[in-house]
Amino acid sequence: MYRGWKKTEWFTDVFAKELEEMNEIMESMIRNLGKEPGVHGFSMMVGPDGIPHIEYFGNAGRASAESMDDGVREPFTSSTLDEKTNELNITADMPGVQKEEIKINATEDEVIISTEGSGRKYYKSIKTKSMIDQDSARARYNNGVLEVTFKLKEAQKGKTVKIE
Repeated sequence: MYRGWKKTEWFTDVFAKELEEMNEIMESMIRNLGKEPGVHGFSMMVGPDGIPHIEYFGNAGRASAESMDDGVREPFTSSTLDEKTNELNITADMPGVQKEEIKINATEDEVIISTEGSGRKYYKSIKTKSMIDQDSARARYNNGVLEVTFKLKEAQKGKTVKIE
């Protein structure tokens, strides 16, 4: 066992921070007991690049405690960057809504998926790691699963600046 860990404060700081986050999540879940079901989890998958990717989802916890009052859920989503086909693929699990209720808004570096209507309410903001071409978007919704695909923008070539 390494004896020098007590000399560093980083261990206790990180541990205290994790305990505080867990405490806030538990308090939020207790406050919202009996309301919309609380869901919190993560998914881990290996992308086309061979690197494991971890993504968190859910409507329980600090970040979305306010949205639980409105009955808004954060759908489970999975995003995969495929450099071979130069595409970003986003899959969102959104059962209980009609295709017409789903809204997808995209900028170069963010995709927002939400629903409006009488069905369940969903909201998810996804920051993209690469710039996307919003005009290339294709979306399908089948059996409660939304699939959105974007082409990646071409990398800008550098420009040489002359010094006067």
